[in-house]
Amino acid sequence: MLEYQKQDCDLTLAQGLQCYYDSFPESKEVFYDTPESGTLLRDHDCTHIIFGLDISLDQEAILDTWVLWGSKFKWGYLLSYAKLPQIKKLTKSLTKELGIMGFLRLYWNVIAVKRKVIYKTFKMKKKWPFKVPEEYLNMKIADLRDVHGIRILEKEEHNYSPLEWTGSINKREI
Repeated sequence: MLEYQKQDCDLTLAQGLQCYYDSFPESKEVFYDTPESGTLLRDHDCTHIIFGLDISLDQEAILDTWVLWGSKFKWGYLLSYAKLPQIKKLTKSLTKELGIMGFLRLYWNVIAVKRKVIYKTFKMKKKWPFKVPEEYLNMKIADLRDVHGIRILEKEEHNYSPLEWTGSINKREI
């Protein structure tokens, strides 16, 4: 378990972000912001931190639900993520390997967890801002979760069968 995956994490959001980046195995590329992307990649990565999710494809699918139900965003900004060249390339590669059936299997495997996430979003005090305010980076993750009423998934709530594919992350690598 990574430090930011603990509900009462003492790291700042910036430290949690570094912990997240450090969790990438050498075989995985970290996508950093560019002048073209602005803070969009960082903003997305901060959702992994605040909602306590790792870099696996399964948890990326779970994150979609946290973002849609538990975040405040502008559709244009959120949808521009999929238009970034590095994300388009990754999506094309995943689609080629998994196909439509693979994606359906992925979402089917995590559907029970997604329902738990939706339930948790209804209990939040306020939605997480997808476009992260700069001052949040210096705040403790536990404090940010408290302000927003975010209760991340407990370990036992991650009850799904991980999707096996060539880019699967071995949990020992994270």
